[in-house]
Amino acid sequence: MKRIMILTAERTGTGHKSVANAIEKRLNNLGYETKQIDCFTMMGKTGNMLENSYIPITTRAPIFFYIPYMFTQIFPNAMHFPVYLKSKRKLKKEINEFKPDLIISVHSMFTKAISYFLKKEKLNIPFYINVIDLVKPPRVWFDKNADAIFVPTNEVKESYLQKGINENNLIVSGFPIRDDIERKQNPKVIEDKVNILLVNPSVNLKKSIKYVKEISKLDNVSITVVCGRDERMYKTLLKEQKSGNIPEEIKIYSFINNMNEFLENAHIILAKAGPNMILEAAKSATAIVITDHIRGQENNNYEYVVKNNFGFKCENPKKIYNELHTFIETKKLNKCLENVLQADCNNGAEIIANYIDDILV
Repeated sequence: MKRIMILTAERTGTGHKSVANAIEKRLNNLGYETKQIDCFTMMGKTGNMLENSYIPITTRAPIFFYIPYMFTQIFPNAMHFPVYLKSKRKLKKEINEFKPDLIISVHSMFTKAISYFLKKEKLNIPFYINVIDLVKPPRVWFDKNADAIFVPTNEVKESYLQKGINENNLIVSGFPIRDDIERKQNPKVIEDKVNILLVNPSVNLKKSIKYVKEISKLDNVSITVVCGRDERMYKTLLKEQKSGNIPEEIKIYSFINNMNEFLENAHIILAKAGPNMILEAAKSATAIVITDHIRGQENNNYEYVVKNNFGFKCENPKKIYNELHTFIETKKLNKCLENVLQADCNNGAEIIANYIDDILV
């Protein structure tokens, strides 16, 4: 049985892990043995600190994320080489123990560092990268030494061709989306109330709370909020609800494992511009409102929604009531529910797994 090592992250949001799970499931179905590695743990205490600080920094002090991000946009190797130095010992141990026939990374920090390690150690193991940013991926994803790079859109492929990546090494796979989300054949029907789902609407706690309060003023809507791993938002919302500042009929959840069921029931989702959430919403035939983004890495992802008329962007909670009221009352929502059926939500995980299978067979 051939073995595939999947490099991912457990605690930097849910996107990387969700993508890794989708790819792993498809590979397992094809008979491969797989092992997911949280790359940050390979970097020891430094890696654990970086991973644990991701949510607090991006939600409480985003400038401390943005400055290093912009620095790596100019000097990407300033990140890759320290990652290599910190992870090489444990990476070597993992490879020696698991003996993978192929390695695939779904995290941008573990691209050039990995290919450099394989070259340095003279290991003839194919190394693939799965890019999970929709429009303009950060430069740290870029690695000419990778044997194959899977990209989610033709737009990303064209930008990589211009940067000198060999066309034979670029595969437009789409995005690996969990397969428990049902692809709709017909638009969702609004029978009584419009079901609105908020999933981490902002990296800023005050903005997130304000979004919930403003939306609660709408008539004939049912509101559900999923806070994910942002425990601070979850506890604050419960406190606000207990104090009577948020209607008690609003359902509030922390981290969940059944997002497919929540998306199934939603007509509109409000979320920041994470690519995984955008495409899961699109696959579930849900209209999308982009309410924020992590500065730097998610700047342009909203274009996928706006250009395809799946929804709109509103990053100002003071305007969200009027925007949503107009969206619903003028029937623009109904049009978006029709348009989103045309979303290119092919199963990227299946394409990636089949490509690997053709190579390793």
